[in-house]
Amino acid sequence: MITTICLNPALDKTVEVDSFTPGHVNRIRTSRTDVGGKGVNVAVVARRLGMDAQVIGCAGMDGIDRVRAAMDAENVAHAFLAVGGAVRVNTKVVSLDGSGVTELNEPGPTLTGDDLAAFFALAKENAQGSSHVVITGSLPPGCPAGTYRELIRALGDVPCILDVGGMELTLGTDAMPFLIKPNHHELAATLGVTLYTMADIRRAAMTFVDRGVAHVVVSLGKDGAMYVGREGAYYAPEIPVEVHSTVGAGDAMVGGLLYGLVRYGSMREAFRCGCAAGTASVMTEGTQLIVPDDFMHLLPQVQVQDL
Repeated sequence: MITTICLNPALDKTVEVDSFTPGHVNRIRTSRTDVGGKGVNVAVVARRLGMDAQVIGCAGMDGIDRVRAAMDAENVAHAFLAVGGAVRVNTKVVSLDGSGVTELNEPGPTLTGDDLAAFFALAKENAQGSSHVVITGSLPPGCPAGTYRELIRALGDVPCILDVGGMELTLGTDAMPFLIKPNHHELAATLGVTLYTMADIRRAAMTFVDRGVAHVVVSLGKDGAMYVGREGAYYAPEIPVEVHSTVGAGDAMVGGLLYGLVRYGSMREAFRCGCAAGTASVMTEGTQLIVPDDFMHLLPQVQVQDL
């Protein structure tokens, strides 16, 4: 069983406009809303790739039934603690003129100390027996710094994958997670450095290995991805595909990594599967995540190179 943590699920609303102009009326051409949040996304990707997956989290009472129904529709097991407030709405404005995506993300409901204590108890109970636990996504208001670090410690010996940036990444690595997956921007910002070359990225990733993290996967956007760990370093260049949306690509990569770990038991193969899943994700519109057939088609095309 794969378990993911989602403390702050969302309703991801994607709208398309001809051209987005701040300060003016912008006419929406199409609109759709999907249940999201990074932990939700990873669990859905894992399930679509054939793995048993569950998501554990908190959700505002206003909207929690919609989150649960979406997980039921994807055959993802779930345990959500109902808290006060509403599930946040994240709006993605896609400009059809190619100028990019503008995101407007709400903070989510504020968690109390009692909420966090109840969630930790829920997570410890439900994560038992999991092959891996994925801890990812923004923390809702009310969570103290180091919340993810304490959660990793509370889960004991279960291998944890931490996919966050900034202070939560820095503090979270104190608990020595099994794997971290920053993108190159998060890696640079967390360490307070500028990364000009692949050698710079490798050295930056190695600082976390030196701290006790077994595996580091860095997503590089159009430049592919890099793996750095105790067993060596790999690089995979980008697979050229038509990009429709990059939203959720990092979550899909984590889902692919899990698929590779469970199926092959090899970090090299896990890295290859992660790259294929991340690429498959950008081929879909908005926040729709991956199509399994796309993943299987792309998998043989991933070229993993030793560094």
